[in-house]
Amino acid sequence: MHSSTESESAHRPSLPISKLTLGTAQLGMPDYGIANDTGGADANALLEGSISAGITSFDTSPEYGESEKRIGEFFTQSARIQEMAVMSKVKLPKQLGMTEKEVTAHMYASLEASLSRLQLKRLPILKLHDPDILIMHGTTVTQTLRNMRSEGLIATGGVSLTDRTDEQYRRIAACLEDDIYSVIQAPLNVLDHRLQASGAMTRMRASGKTIVARSVFLQGLLLMNPERLPDSLHEAAPPLHVLRMLAEQEGISIAQLAFSYVRDMDGVASLIIGIEKREQLEENLQLLQGPALSERCLHAIRTQLNHITERIISPALWNRDARNNRRTIEGNIKR
Repeated sequence: MHSSTESESAHRPSLPISKLTLGTAQLGMPDYGIANDTGGADANALLEGSISAGITSFDTSPEYGESEKRIGEFFTQSARIQEMAVMSKVKLPKQLGMTEKEVTAHMYASLEASLSRLQLKRLPILKLHDPDILIMHGTTVTQTLRNMRSEGLIATGGVSLTDRTDEQYRRIAACLEDDIYSVIQAPLNVLDHRLQASGAMTRMRASGKTIVARSVFLQGLLLMNPERLPDSLHEAAPPLHVLRMLAEQEGISIAQLAFSYVRDMDGVASLIIGIEKREQLEENLQLLQGPALSERCLHAIRTQLNHITERIISPALWNRDARNNRRTIEGNIKR
């Protein structure tokens, strides 16, 4: 295995990742998100608006319905896609008994299909949709990504951490030392301090990883009225009350507090924001220009919101009733 210290400068590409990354699940999945009413109809307008606003990075996946296809069609008449940091993913089945040959074949087939839909010859960033696969097939997956890079099919690789971020990171940390994994996508928000508390963020920064944050608004939970939470999420009411108090003391919205906290976090290169409508793009651009949090506020967040139960910060643990009762989803800011 090659570590990140071996020929690091030669292997780490210069990627045009903007501070905001457009999450494109909404573009390809009409039913994605409880509040999504665009059905992907505004895909071209959102992509054009994003580029006009200086966004150069886009997060997609074969799992996001028609998302890759829509992106490819939008850029087909322009060479601008070559200047963008398009991030897609590969998801490997977890079935036992897969051979090295089968793992490699699955990865190449997935990448080739993504390249075809995106109308690209080289994908800037290919992330593992579920990095737990590294526990079973770490050597094969890593070598396959390295081969893809040497063949000019990808610029670099990465992983997308799931809800169990600190535990998952510990289990795959040795694999992530390889320089092929230069982009780490992870859920980061004002209630979720697991990666910081475990030291994982410090190690990522020290090894030169590009950190991309998702779940900035915790799929909309942070923006909900604590008095109107579904019963299954009643435990979230106290920390939400604290957020409201801190936002009032700072003289800013809860959305701005949540956004600024992650935006200014050491090592975070970009925030993935799911957007359905052009006005939401404008709202997020305004948040991007918003004020930094005071040291008093940061101290309060670190001391009062540093031990939030996983039942709150892991959406995978929310039951179906709670999900169906969410008033907002990540990136759908309604105040």
